[in-house]
This record gives sequence, structure tokens and C-alpha cells, in this order.
Amino acid sequence: MPGEVVLKVKNLDFKGALNISSEMSALPASDSYVIDFSEMAWVEPFGLLFFSSQLRRFRERHRARGANFRAINYTHSRCEYASFMGLFKAFGLNYGNDPGQAKGSRQYVPITRLNAQELQSESYQALEDVRETVERHSVRLAEVLTRSDTGDLNDTISYSLRELFRNVIEHSQSDDIWYAAQCWPDKQIVQLAILDEGVGIRQSLSRNPHLSINNDLDALKLSLLPGISGVAFKGAPKRRRDAWANSGYGLFMTSQICSRGGSFAACSGSKCLVLAQGGEQTLDTEFEGTAFKLEIFTPNVEDLKKTLEQLRKSGESIAGEVGYATHLTASKSARMLTKDFNAD
Repeated sequence: MPGEVVLKVKNLDFKGALNISSEMSALPASDSYVIDFSEMAWVEPFGLLFFSSQLRRFRERHRARGANFRAINYTHSRCEYASFMGLFKAFGLNYGNDPGQAKGSRQYVPITRLNAQELQSESYQALEDVRETVERHSVRLAEVLTRSDTGDLNDTISYSLRELFRNVIEHSQSDDIWYAAQCWPDKQIVQLAILDEGVGIRQSLSRNPHLSINNDLDALKLSLLPGISGVAFKGAPKRRRDAWANSGYGLFMTSQICSRGGSFAACSGSKCLVLAQGGEQTLDTEFEGTAFKLEIFTPNVEDLKKTLEQLRKSGESIAGEVGYATHLTASKSARMLTKDFNAD
């Protein structure tokens, strides 16, 4: 077994987080690991969440067999923001803020963990449906980032957060939802990041017998179709008084809203699917669970009611084709989306 193994952390933007996670996965087995932050500079919400999740679980796996871990060069000025946002304590290093400790401001929401069971308890104590509890959390976060309780940007952010929180609670079988956000007023960009460490999209959708899923990329593409769900499909048991009965549209609507005025990324299993400005990119990764990055270019945000109405009509058209398909594949789903949006 090799001696001390060093992992150098650099930029924790979107691709930087994917790259460092791939490097981590490829590290040889060792009795001692060193995480070196001397070269870390730029960090973003998705990078903070994704890297801390990967490192936390990597550390847990290897400590179980007796390996030692230590971090170095994490007290310099370029790490102050990451420390403030809760990065280090999120993966187990006793330095900086705890996740959720920073109060948040008009420009950021720190790394925060939301327990699904606590969310259910909160809704019970408030005598409300859990959907209303999720709505309150989403609206509060949107108000922090937009400095307003009204407006198109506020509506878009709260809607997107609500749908992704719903998706995690319904499908992931995860105990916790992790999220963080940042607004860059000078760039006119808002980035939202949400992840869970649950079963992943492929396993969740595998419960739907009408879907043909050969790999993680198939699962990602199918998950973005309207009307696609691993719990609500033709022949599925009816779920009485189910708070999430009209599932299957959340990822479709959110991905289309973000990709038309920014970008949307979903990572699960071995693949990450990125949608931006009408284009699509596939990246390799290894993630047990599901991670989302939503990036909204604020000048492109339109009246959400009009946008949702347009997407609803498109979604109903696609969902109608989905409903008639007895054996749906990822390639067929791509043709449905292309056909519909080329016609708009």
C-alpha cells in the first residue's frame, strides 16, 4: 500500500468539482490521505456541495478500514469564503462555520442541510400539507437571494427550488436535502445547487416498467420528460391523499426555465447532463445520489406565469405521447423534446 496520498483542491466551480471528484475516486488505497487547499481559489455553490459530499463519504469509507485523514493549507485568505459557507465542517473538518450557521444575505445562502423527516414534522406541527412547508422554505430562500418578495426573478427562483425539493423528497429515499446558493449582481447571475445522497435517478425510475433504461444517461434524459416518474405511472398503485400526486412535471419545467435563461445540470451515477441555450452536453462523473445546478441569467427571466403556461402546453403535448408509449427509451424521449420545441 502506498504511503501518504495527497489530493490538491483547486477551483470548485462546476467542472472543477467534477474533476476533483474524479481524481478522488482514482486515488489508490492508502493508510494516510492529505487534502491540500493551498491552490484553492474560486468556489461556487455547486462546487461546495458536490465536493463536500464526495469527500465526506470518501473519508467515511476509508476511515472505516483505519485510514487517517488530515487537511493542510486551509486557513489562507482564499479559503475564507468557503470556510464561511460551511465547506470544511460539511465534510468533517473542525474549522469555520457549521452548515447553515451563516445567516445568509441578499447575495448568498450557505451550505445548508434540510432533514426530510424534520420537514414532515414541521408540516405536521403547522397543521399544513408538506407541500405548503416546502413552499414556505422556497419562498424564504428566494426572498434572501432577490431582496424582494415579489417579481419575476423571485417567482422563478422559488418555483425552481420548490420543484427540486419536491423531487428529492418524493424520489430520492434520502434522509437529507443539501443546498446552497449565490447571487452575483455584477454578473447578473444566480446559482442554486441542491443535492441528495439517495438512490439516484436510475434506480428511482427503474420502478416504472414502461421505461427502457440501459444506463445513467438514459435515466437522466428520461427524467426531464413531462409525466415521467418512478412512483406515478400507468398501472402504479393509487396513492390516496398523496401530497405529490401530480408528480412528473417538476424537472421538465425547471430544466426548461433555467436552460432558456441560463443553464441546468443534473448529475447522478456515472453521468452529468447539462442543458444551456438550447444545447446539451454530457460529462462523466461518479455520484451516489443526485445533484442539481441551476444557473439563472437574471436579464433573461420573463414573466413566470407566461413561461409556465407555454411550458405547460408543450409538456402536455409531450406527456400525451409519453402516455401512448408502452416502452419509452431515451432516444425516443429526445425526439419528443426536439420535435416539440422546434415547433415553438
